[in-house]
Amino acid sequence: MSSSNVHKVAVSGFGEGTNDLYDRARPSYPAEALSHIYNTIASSPSDTGNKQGWTILEPGSGTGIFSRLLIAPPQASPTVDGTESGYPSFPIQKLVGIEPSEGMRNVWKRGIDKLDPRITKGAGKVLEAIDGSFDDFSGVEKLGIIKYSGKGKGQAEGESGSGVDAVIIAQAWHWCPDHEAALTEIASYLRPGSPLILIWNLEAFEPQWQADVRTAYQPYDLGSPQYYKGWWRKMFDTQAYKDLFEEKEEVGFKWDTGVSEDQLIDRLFSKSYLTSAHLPADQRTELEAEIRRIIRQGEGGHEWVNREKGIFKFRYDTDVVVLRRRHNA
Repeated sequence: MSSSNVHKVAVSGFGEGTNDLYDRARPSYPAEALSHIYNTIASSPSDTGNKQGWTILEPGSGTGIFSRLLIAPPQASPTVDGTESGYPSFPIQKLVGIEPSEGMRNVWKRGIDKLDPRITKGAGKVLEAIDGSFDDFSGVEKLGIIKYSGKGKGQAEGESGSGVDAVIIAQAWHWCPDHEAALTEIASYLRPGSPLILIWNLEAFEPQWQADVRTAYQPYDLGSPQYYKGWWRKMFDTQAYKDLFEEKEEVGFKWDTGVSEDQLIDRLFSKSYLTSAHLPADQRTELEAEIRRIIRQGEGGHEWVNREKGIFKFRYDTDVVVLRRRHNA
């Protein structure tokens, strides 16, 4: 896949050598959001549902943080009020990550290889990450996945191969350079009524010290199309959205996770524009010192998970956007 199809900040910021840190440092996703996604797919009024299991495409799959939640979810997830909530079990038959970064694809594959083979192996099971982009899924055809064309002659009810149950894009759609082309490609694979699902994690702007952290690092974003800027919403002005998808549905979830100061530093500096490809060492030292100062000043307001080990709560907002393919498109 030509790097011209990918934003230059993403190409260099997520280049070889950054991917293991990204996979290790980035947060997961809350169980409530995954349950919402599960129910969205399960309730799809698709006319050619696959009884063997779901076929899902995941453009911008990165290192597989979200993919692994679909394949082998953990048993429980901490919530803001300290309770635990379990993840749903997705009946995955085929999950294909579509990722232009070779380094990220390699980490994706290593992550899947570490999972229990009783989950990842089986008759007809396909778990792959292939080269591609938001507007080019053509590589999935070699895995037996073709565009939706309706139930034709000789095609049995529920037969796999024609269309997919969902397209999910986690923490990546804001990088899409051509919404018209991408939405057209996505819709061509979705069965009528099946969803395109977009999901993002974003560091919360509360409490105040977290807002101060974001205020410290966001000016370094090099004018890139970060999610919080909302430029991705231009997708709703495209003809492809108006012609091919039903009205969007949006829902948000608030949650937290325990981190140490060093873990938070790793997490923040895994951002594309804060990697060494874009941030010189002297600026990195200066910004890191400022962020550590803010974190330590906020200690009086920290909610401690384990004070002795320096683990405190860090809050996130997770947003989910659902667009279902029109039946008459």
